[in-house]
Amino acid sequence: QVESDGPILLMMHEPDLVDEYAVNPQVALQLSGHTHGGQVRMMRPRRAYTLPYLGKKYDAGLYRVNQTWLYTNRGIGTVLAPIRVNCPPE
Repeated sequence: QVESDGPILLMMHEPDLVDEYAVNPQVALQLSGHTHGGQVRMMRPRRAYTLPYLGKKYDAGLYRVNQTWLYTNRGIGTVLAPIRVNCPPE
């Protein structure tokens, strides 16, 4: 619940939840992480090899969902295996 009619900056760990929150026109920007960009991205097409739950649709980069901008950061670390291929940390 927001008391003003100004823009909202939403920091949400899981990027795929933007579909729920972007229905509110006040949510101007969502910043997310969670996916590590997939850590291993195939050459063509450049898609992530595996992605976590709630991080499959918007895995890395900038997206426009309704009137909301979403940026999913690839992070600096890794999960499970300490490897990154075609997916440098940010």
